[in-house]
Amino acid sequence: MHELIKRDIAYKAAAILLAVLLWFYVTNLQNPTIEKVLSGVPVSYYGLKEGLVTGDRPQNIELKVKGPRSLINPLTSKDIKASVDLTQAKMGEGNYPVQVTLPAGVELIYNKTPSIHLRIDAIQEKQLAVQVKIENTVAQGYASFEPVLTPSRVVVKGPLQLLANLDSARVTVDLNQATDNLVLNVPVNIVDKWGNLVQGNSLDINPKSIQVFIPVIKNSPTKVVPVKPVLSGKPAEGFQVARIILEPETVKITGPYDRLNLVDHVPTQPIDISGIQQNLVTQVTLSSPEGISLLYDPTVKVLIQVETGPVSKQFNEIPLNKQNQQAGTKVMLKPEKISITVRGSHEEIAKLKAEDIKALVDLAGLTSGTYQLEVKVDISNNLQVLKVEPNKVEVTISNEG
Repeated sequence: MHELIKRDIAYKAAAILLAVLLWFYVTNLQNPTIEKVLSGVPVSYYGLKEGLVTGDRPQNIELKVKGPRSLINPLTSKDIKASVDLTQAKMGEGNYPVQVTLPAGVELIYNKTPSIHLRIDAIQEKQLAVQVKIENTVAQGYASFEPVLTPSRVVVKGPLQLLANLDSARVTVDLNQATDNLVLNVPVNIVDKWGNLVQGNSLDINPKSIQVFIPVIKNSPTKVVPVKPVLSGKPAEGFQVARIILEPETVKITGPYDRLNLVDHVPTQPIDISGIQQNLVTQVTLSSPEGISLLYDPTVKVLIQVETGPVSKQFNEIPLNKQNQQAGTKVMLKPEKISITVRGSHEEIAKLKAEDIKALVDLAGLTSGTYQLEVKVDISNNLQVLKVEPNKVEVTISNEG
C-alpha cells in the first residue's frame, strides 16, 4: 500500500513537470525570444560642473537586445535610456561609461559603445568679427553696395581649445537678381583658421543670426561726403563743447550729377545741447539735401564731449593805485575805486580774491593839472581781463602846500 502511494505521487509530479514543460514549449512557440539591433539610441549627459564643457560628443549609440517577441517587436530607440555621468569629470581627456536602462523583460546583449571618449575643457568667450559672403549678383542695370551688419560682431562661448582655432564668423547672402534694398536675418556660421566651417554643437553663438542690410539701386552716380553736426543751444555756464565724434563720419549719397556737385556735406537734424554738463550720446537723423538720396541708414551716432570752460566774474570796489607819483605832489582820483570783470577756469576764478587784482594809473612825467588816464590791471597770466569800468579815470595833480 505504501509503495502504491509513493508511485502515485511520482506520477503526479511527473505530470505536473510535463505540464509546465509543455506550457513553456507552447508559450515559446507563440512568443519566442528574439534579438534586435537598435541604432540611434539617444545619449544624455549630466552632472558636468559649472564652468566646464565637453568637446564634440556622440548623441546616439547602437545596442543589441533580446527578449520575448511581444516586447522586442514594438521596442524603439526612444524606449531605452542611455546616459553618461560627468559628476566626477575633470579637465582633460578620458573615457566615461555609458549607463543603459532597459524596459523590464528586455536583456542587453551588446553595447557597441560601452564608453565614450570625451575631452573636458574650460568654458571661455571670444568675440569674432562677422564677414559677409556674397553669392550671385543683383539684376542687370542695378548696383549693390557695402553691407551693413547689425551687430557686426558676435560672442562665441565654448571650449578654450576650440576657441583658440576660431578665425571669424560668416554669413552668406544671395543677391538673387535683387532690384531693391535687401534686409535679411541671416544665420551665423563660425570659420576656423583654415577656412573651414566649424560643425557640431560645442559652441554657443550669440546672437545666432544677424541683420544684413545691402543697398541696391539703379546704376547712378554716387559721392561720399562728410556728415556735419548741427547743434542747438549752449552747454551750462562754465562748460563748453570739446569734441564731437560721429559714427559714421561720412555718408554715401546718390543723385543727378548736377545735384551731387552742389553738395559738400550732409547735415544732421539739430541736436539740443542746452544746459548739458556731461558728455551726450545720441542718435540723430540726417537731413538729405533736395534731390539727393542716402544709400545707408539715415541716422548717425553722435558723441558730444564737454569740458569745463572758462567762467567770468565781476569784482567791485577795486581800489586804484598811483604809480610813479612825483614827490611833493598831491593826487586826487575820480573815482577812487573801479569794477573789473575777469575770465578764467573754474579753479582759477574760485580762488581769486579782490586783493589779488591790482588796478593802477601811471603818473610818470605828469605835472600839475587834470588828466584822463587809462586804468591798467595787473593780474595772473592765467586770467583774462574782460572789462574795466570805467576804463579811464579823472586824475588831478597839484603841488602840496
